[in-house]
Amino acid sequence: MRKRRIWWGLGISLIGLGLLIGTGWTQQLATTATVTAPKRKKHVKVATKLAKPKPLTAAQKRRRAADRTDGVGKVLATRAGNSRVPYQLANDHVKLYDSLKHVNNRYHVTVDGDEEEISAPIKVVIAKLFDTEKGTYCLIQNVHHVAVNRPFKAYAKQTWTNLKPNNDWGYIALKDLRRTTYRRSVTTLPKVPYYLTSFEGKNPSNLAMNLGNTIVHAWSNVPGTVFRAFAHDTDTLLNQQFYAVKRLVRTDGRRYLLLKTASGRTIGWLPEESQLVQGRYHDAATVLLTPKSTETVTQAVQHTIKRTESSGYLSRSRVTWVTDRQHQLKRALILTAMNTPIKVTFRAGQAQQVTFYQPNRRRNRVIKVHFKKQSNQRTYDRENEYGDAGSVTVYRNHKRRLVSFSDGDDPTDEEGYTASGVLYRNRTATFKSGIWSNQDD
Repeated sequence: MRKRRIWWGLGISLIGLGLLIGTGWTQQLATTATVTAPKRKKHVKVATKLAKPKPLTAAQKRRRAADRTDGVGKVLATRAGNSRVPYQLANDHVKLYDSLKHVNNRYHVTVDGDEEEISAPIKVVIAKLFDTEKGTYCLIQNVHHVAVNRPFKAYAKQTWTNLKPNNDWGYIALKDLRRTTYRRSVTTLPKVPYYLTSFEGKNPSNLAMNLGNTIVHAWSNVPGTVFRAFAHDTDTLLNQQFYAVKRLVRTDGRRYLLLKTASGRTIGWLPEESQLVQGRYHDAATVLLTPKSTETVTQAVQHTIKRTESSGYLSRSRVTWVTDRQHQLKRALILTAMNTPIKVTFRAGQAQQVTFYQPNRRRNRVIKVHFKKQSNQRTYDRENEYGDAGSVTVYRNHKRRLVSFSDGDDPTDEEGYTASGVLYRNRTATFKSGIWSNQDD
């Protein structure tokens, strides 16, 4: 009985001790919860805090208010321009705007200021049109009469209709443009014969990129009717018969002829200037050598030159010589790739006289050959308005060479074109031509 009471007391004590331990753990967990909960709440509050927007400046407020009143409203449609329709500015006081949001006397420039280069009578074309709620506005591009100088065939299938607007000029209202024309008159001609005597490669600019840089171009369209026009390789048009079927006078007074070949193939529009000669074409050798019926005419022609990045014109040099019945050399005519005629007269196998001609076959310089005592060769030059161009060297006792020549640009220039050749005593000839550059880059 006594033992039972002891066991009951021991059990009650253990139960009390368990309750006491459980209460302590509960209080500790509650204390931990009360300590960490505020930290979590504070962390969330910091993460969700938003920055206050900065107030607009006075200038920003004025601009936003002006945008609602000065703009053109909604852009309803955009259209591509037409390079064949020329315009002029209505006057020198029209405004060009840098943005369609500002077209009411804000952010504009006047043509009589920095934009004099496009004031009338300079022609422009519309590159792009914007139809808006407040009228039609345009981006314009001036018309460049630039001819492509590279081989015509490489560009024949391209069309230069992708006009690039001049963004520096900004936008202009269509009402401030006045439509004009490129031509003053066009007349039909009854197949008037012409031929092309020369092409000048004067003052070449970056020949490596502008092959065939001549001052004569055959436009595939009426000059000025396209933003950028093609140029035929006019050097391939030398020394043949053409026929002019139309004459065009532009508004600036420039005159052009529409030329065709004898078979009717259209060549294009060439400037009506001194390089075009009216009349029937006759071979230069026939005209300048005047061979007799008892004399024999022989000709050596340079091989065709394929136009590449390192070779310029397609024209070919040629040498024509006349011999008598005893096969003695009497006269020789050099026609360089630059179309410069040079005649050399011989007697007993030695050069006696050198005659330089202009490309139109007018006599330029006549020289009597005199060898110095200790010299077996003499070199003579033809001078033109661009400096020395065209030289010939005659030899007295050279075993192989009889005459050599060169023509083209001054070799001291930055870049240029040169044609050269040699006539040998065995009546054969060699030729060489191409572009060159003294530039480092």
